[in-house]
Amino acid sequence: MLKRILICSNFYPPFFVGGAEIIAHEQACYLKKHGYEVFVFCGKHDDSCHRYSITKDTYDGLKIFRVSLHAQDYHIGENFYNRAVDDLFDAVVEEVRPDVIHFHNIVSLSLGIVARARKRGIRTVLTLHDHWGFCYKNTLLKEPQKVCNDFSKCAECLPELTDSRGRRLHIRMRQDYIALQLAKVDRFVSPSSYLASAYAKAGIPTDKISVISYGVNVERFSRVVKISTNGPMRFTFIGHLGIHKGVHVLLSAVELLQKQGYLGSLCMLNIVGVGAMADDVAKFVKEKRLDDVVKLWGKVNHTQIEKVYQSTDVLVTPSIWPENEPVTILEAMAAGIPVLASALGGNLELVAKGVSGCLFESGNAQMLAEKMVEMAQNRKHVEMMGSNARQQVAQDTLNNYVRQIVKVYQKQETTMTSGGDRMILCSGDRLSMECAFAIEQFRQPDNGKRYRFIMSDWIEPEDWEIVDLVWVVDENGKQRDLLESMKRGLPLLVPEQNYKLVEMCRNGQCGLFYTDELEAEVCLQYLIDRPLILAALGRNAKSTSQKGTTNLSIALGGLGR
Repeated sequence: MLKRILICSNFYPPFFVGGAEIIAHEQACYLKKHGYEVFVFCGKHDDSCHRYSITKDTYDGLKIFRVSLHAQDYHIGENFYNRAVDDLFDAVVEEVRPDVIHFHNIVSLSLGIVARARKRGIRTVLTLHDHWGFCYKNTLLKEPQKVCNDFSKCAECLPELTDSRGRRLHIRMRQDYIALQLAKVDRFVSPSSYLASAYAKAGIPTDKISVISYGVNVERFSRVVKISTNGPMRFTFIGHLGIHKGVHVLLSAVELLQKQGYLGSLCMLNIVGVGAMADDVAKFVKEKRLDDVVKLWGKVNHTQIEKVYQSTDVLVTPSIWPENEPVTILEAMAAGIPVLASALGGNLELVAKGVSGCLFESGNAQMLAEKMVEMAQNRKHVEMMGSNARQQVAQDTLNNYVRQIVKVYQKQETTMTSGGDRMILCSGDRLSMECAFAIEQFRQPDNGKRYRFIMSDWIEPEDWEIVDLVWVVDENGKQRDLLESMKRGLPLLVPEQNYKLVEMCRNGQCGLFYTDELEAEVCLQYLIDRPLILAALGRNAKSTSQKGTTNLSIALGGLGR
């Protein structure tokens, strides 16, 4: 019987609390309430502590293992793979001995912990909260404020990145590594059908995704009693003060309302949260002299969030990115508060137009202002929508959510490690410009295989089973990779600058070599598009290896370990 659960999250209360962290914690508390032994492995941003030190504490009766992370752990090149965190995770798993490991957002910890869990044969579940699994920004936003619909063109936003070792890497390699690890997850939970479809488009098999709403503490928020007022209708924004949340759209709508004379007479605004735009918001309010009609609450601890809902008539969610299932919307609806939201993503599944709230075109400040006026002029309808909203989520309790999660834990199923992917293993201490060009130009073959470019120091030993080609991406490569590849019968693609490797490929007829970026691209595509030739070169590689590992090591002498 499954009794011990390990929850993993890059952040965790009481530090850096957003929607994903709130859900992770509430899930942990309700599992504990239902008799499960629950532990938490999480990150904590603290530059004053020794990097990757681990501390133990107790929060709300849960035993927490917190890894100290520094600012660089949040850099794009360093937030997806970290062997130090993987090793800490291994030690925690050894101590806890969980039956199930439930991942939430784990970027900035390490995706390698998924492989470590699978290696031990522990059932794994991952809740999807946003788009981090295939978009390094999480938001899908391209400049300026355009939602991306092609998840294969990350290089248009960020062609390259630098990892913790100072290596310049193609952005595709980051995405490929994350995809490799996600293929090892047994089951995904998506709170919205929207996000499930987005991950399916990005390559996650639909039969591995269960759509289960977050749920909400209905009992807690149904007790909210609004402070009555005869004044203007109180619209409230709750969330991170950032571009993706549409804060700029909301401010533009406020400016329109001010010019039209509706601000203060019909509408007022509460803004709750902190973030990159906090200073801009404060400056806007001061310059427009809106202190009496735009109240800045700053950060409000989630344990005190009822105070905000007591002073709210309508929750406004003006995001310009496709939200998953905003926790604030669920909470507001449970409190009997209708929602005015942008019409995209998971918002469309939560807000029934004219029934539990209103929708407006994302990014359209004029339409947002019009909807605010329309709602303020129809208080009876707003009250009715608030009542409908409460009824809509009445059964979406956390108890029901946890029951469904437990069913996911108990389900027996077999997961293919690779998810159908194959790998081109990149061996070396850096990625040459020639190789970066070849990766950018690479075209997937027509035979149904999907190739991932992965650095050799990122993989686990079992990942060799899906390697089809070892590609030396700097002047030398690594001797251990070359020895292993030839022993396994894998062909090589090597640079002309290394005469030892070129001679070995020539004499053993076990690979090709390239002189520049065009040849690298042509050779790579030639081998992948011709599986019979790839297999023949691999057989020759294995034959060469069988002639003597000692002689082969001598031939490769001087290469990096």
